Amino acid sequence: MRMLDRRWVTIGLLATSGCGATFEQLQSRAALDLDCQPTAISAREVDRLTRVATGCGKQAIYVQTCVGKAEDSCTWLLNSEIKSIGH
Repeated sequence: MRMLDRRWVTIGLLATSGCGATFEQLQSRAALDLDCQPTAISAREVDRLTRVATGCGKQAIYVQTCVGKAEDSCTWLLNSEIKSIGH
């Protein structure tokens, strides 16, 4: 394999392997904050690092944060007040 080809394979593997914080992590964190079951939490992407989590008539904004440069050490942090969204 040529050197240029190997670089593209490496870049592709790096791009797909470390994907940051997961939706399951967001569900677990939001479930605690929104006093809700994790399976009742849904999320909408605002941008690459921001999600709006909704569940049990409440809503909150979360941002992804990582420790160091390793994306496998990422999690979601609450970044807003918890709002009631019921009728």
